[in-house]
Amino acid sequence: MQIVSMIGDTLYTIAGMAWQIFWALVLGFAVSGAVQTFIPKRRMVQVMGDDSAGSISRAGFFGAISSSCSYAAAAMARSVFLRGAHPIAAVVFMIAATNLVVELGFVLWSLMGWPFVVAEFVGGIILIAIVTFLMKTVGPVAGFKRLREQAGEDGSDDDADVPSMTSKDGWAQAASAFVMDWSMIWKDIAIGVIVAGAIVVWVPDTFWQALFLAGGDGVSWLQRIENALVGPLVAVLSFVCSVGNVPMAAALFNGGITFGGAIAFIYGDLIVVPMLLVYRRYYGTRLTVALGLILYVAMAITGFIVDLLFTALGWVPDAAASKIGEMHFFAIDYTFWLNLIFAVVGAALWWLSGQTEHNAHCAHHG
Repeated sequence: MQIVSMIGDTLYTIAGMAWQIFWALVLGFAVSGAVQTFIPKRRMVQVMGDDSAGSISRAGFFGAISSSCSYAAAAMARSVFLRGAHPIAAVVFMIAATNLVVELGFVLWSLMGWPFVVAEFVGGIILIAIVTFLMKTVGPVAGFKRLREQAGEDGSDDDADVPSMTSKDGWAQAASAFVMDWSMIWKDIAIGVIVAGAIVVWVPDTFWQALFLAGGDGVSWLQRIENALVGPLVAVLSFVCSVGNVPMAAALFNGGITFGGAIAFIYGDLIVVPMLLVYRRYYGTRLTVALGLILYVAMAITGFIVDLLFTALGWVPDAAASKIGEMHFFAIDYTFWLNLIFAVVGAALWWLSGQTEHNAHCAHHG
């Protein structure tokens, strides 16, 4: 009977994770399709076309307001990159779209308390600064630019081919891009959610807790460093991404991981195995390895800095005194209403894409 119960819990968790990220996926891929269709390359180059402080800041701002999950953020980042955004700005856009968004703050507040919300956003800015520095000094910027040139997307001015946002043909093109992006990586997303749900249920918390050094009454420097280093690696092994990694971060924090280690784990949703497979599909193996290493190093350093900062301020919560509750996946909340709205949006885009293919088929025969 216990196995049957665990299978039921696994299916429930998988469904719950899919439910939590559904609206963000539709929104992210819809924005990606719109960027590919309506944003002139010249304009993208003007806004995010270099690695200056202004360009990086704008990338972070636009990423934050795009409000997306990690999979959709990767698709949007690729779109802005191909439209002429600097590689560093595209990576910053992706980081902000996953770690500086409002809905993540809501989930963190409800499950882990306000210190984690503040740490997530402060740390997100630190993470962007570190990634920018590493990309400028040792990052494969030239490799990304060569990839864009090979794809025939060098950022040259092709504004004459950009349709109006008020035209039906323009939205038909955006819908086609939406379906194409979705068809490219939906299997990776499905595998990630299924594996993550299974791991959350079947792998005991003691296994993850054993990976972290535990000190005595206090937290040692060695423990802070080790936890910050291991936190993102646990995220990689767990396959858990987007909102789904917050409940697991809460369980790890209750089990003894340091504050900084938990923050580094939450950032690790950008380097989980399914995400790395998406990067590989987009950019190739060599660039994926380089990007993954840079993100990992930046996450570990950020977690350590945040740990020291919040400890000095006295803002680190006591895990033993504040037990974290379990996440309720299904409720009549903002996720419910957003899922309803974006189910209609996704269906409309899918239908519009099908109409475009039908018309093209008829024109071909005609």
